[in-house]
Amino acid sequence: MGHLIKNWAAAAAPVVSPAPEPATPALAAADVEAVLAAARREGFAAGHADAVARAAGLLADAEAEADRALEGAGDAALRLATKMAERIVGRAVALDPGVMAEIAAEALSGCRPGEPTVRIRVHPDDLAAVEARREWLESRAAGVRIELVADETAGRYGCVIDTGRGRIDGRLEAQIAALEAAVHGQPVSPDDSLGGSDHG
Repeated sequence: MGHLIKNWAAAAAPVVSPAPEPATPALAAADVEAVLAAARREGFAAGHADAVARAAGLLADAEAEADRALEGAGDAALRLATKMAERIVGRAVALDPGVMAEIAAEALSGCRPGEPTVRIRVHPDDLAAVEARREWLESRAAGVRIELVADETAGRYGCVIDTGRGRIDGRLEAQIAALEAAVHGQPVSPDDSLGGSDHG
């Protein structure tokens, strides 16, 4: 019987084949690839969101810096324009001293005197130019007598007009200050406005 069992095992051996390898490793590789792809997408999305947030922050900082620079440039430009205006007016008066009388006449045109006399205060260095055109100024002031006074506080290239009703500040510094206030959107009082206005 031993021989029969031996033969049977030998006869059955070629019929029995080994079991195939499980498909799990191939499926596992596909699953791993899918997980890796999902992780890459999530990582890219997170990195992209972080980069966008950082870029937005940098852009906001750059815009704020640009605004500060423009604001500073605006102030610097205004200071430069002020200096240029002072030089231009000074040069105009140097070339034609009669310009000083025209400046006084412009300020005078804004007043309504309550008395027959108006006092015009000008810087001592500008007095001779205005004095030379006194008659012309009086003709512009419609019968009002003009009293000219040397006053260093009036500043160069401007004047202060005193009437019975108030004062008109026609000083160059006051006119430029009114211009600066207007540029910055601040209210300009009648005392500061170009040409001025007397009170009353």
